[in-house]
Amino acid sequence: MELDPNEATNQRWKNIMATKLKTAATFEIHCWEEEAEEIAMARPFGTFKESTWQYGKIIQGKVTTEFCTFLLGLPKPTDTELYNKMTPFFTIALDNGFWSEHYGTELNSGEA
Repeated sequence: MELDPNEATNQRWKNIMATKLKTAATFEIHCWEEEAEEIAMARPFGTFKESTWQYGKIIQGKVTTEFCTFLLGLPKPTDTELYNKMTPFFTIALDNGFWSEHYGTELNSGEA
């Protein structure tokens, strides 16, 4: 599912993410190597995962109340030239099969 590229807020993304977080135990956040600020934001909630992805970093961790509060409290990014970003993170993957990709502009529940 793709979110409307003209959405003015990230509230719809937050509503969907809040529902998906309820059934998840772990997460991965994928950031491009140059996204130092975003990597630093995610680091308190997890550890670096070993990966062959040479262009970025993956932070993995447990879905905790603190993580959910952090994620759902993030403001909508203002750098929306390439994507109408809903989140500062390139990918957020949950262990229940839900993926928020391309800065939250594409959502995939893993269902056919």
